[in-house]
Amino acid sequence: MIKSLIIISFLSFSLVPDVNSAEGGPCKDYGDCDQFKPDLNNMASLQRGVGTFMKYCYSCHSLKYSRWGRVANDLQIPEDIFFEYLVPDQNAGPFDLMVAPIHELEIDNAPPDLTLVARKRTSSWVYTYLRAFYDDSSTTYGSNNLVYPGVNMPNILAPIQGNQKLGCKEVPVLAKNGGEKRDEFGNTITKEKCGYLKHQDGSGLLNVEEFDEFIYDLTNFLTYVGEPSRAERERMGVYAIIFFIIFTFLSALLYREYQKDYH
Repeated sequence: MIKSLIIISFLSFSLVPDVNSAEGGPCKDYGDCDQFKPDLNNMASLQRGVGTFMKYCYSCHSLKYSRWGRVANDLQIPEDIFFEYLVPDQNAGPFDLMVAPIHELEIDNAPPDLTLVARKRTSSWVYTYLRAFYDDSSTTYGSNNLVYPGVNMPNILAPIQGNQKLGCKEVPVLAKNGGEKRDEFGNTITKEKCGYLKHQDGSGLLNVEEFDEFIYDLTNFLTYVGEPSRAERERMGVYAIIFFIIFTFLSALLYREYQKDYH
């Protein structure tokens, strides 16, 4: 009886939906999204992320469901430093919402608010999207995106990322059973397939690995903004599960003692 109750408790824990495990789905022409695992306890990453957002994104995109003071407090940034170096509006206060200047003008077709973008699209989608821009002279802004084809947004991070273009490469030809086709000599049969991102080394301020880390921090911050209490919720969830396991064990012992009175 005790063993059964403990197993049920563990099964209950394992059946709780894991948002991260569901991420990495289709990203349009890019294919499956690259996996992204947020680290909401990494204050250095979150602090770098908010710095990147304020420098490159905030002029167009709001975080209108967040407040300046809450972000500063959660990210362990002293308010005087936060407001001096990161908040462009000198009249903004800790309880004011993070509304971008362009949204205050109430312009039609203004860029979307990004407070919940990581929850709506998933963090993996955001992480992949920000790294999937490529040069495209046929578009208005001279760039396009594999994850969001035809996106009406310039690649604001192009000087940092560098030049990225679509290219082709040889890929194995697959048989009906999913295996690779081979010729009579056992060599894999390939065909040319286009639509792959190719980065020009040395064309940006950061190399590929450094840019990936740069985007990781930004996506990590956007993940935090979508649910500021997530790290605390997950931490408390572990203690709650431990409590229920112990409670179940003690209840089973008490149940066994009561059963003795009937036999």
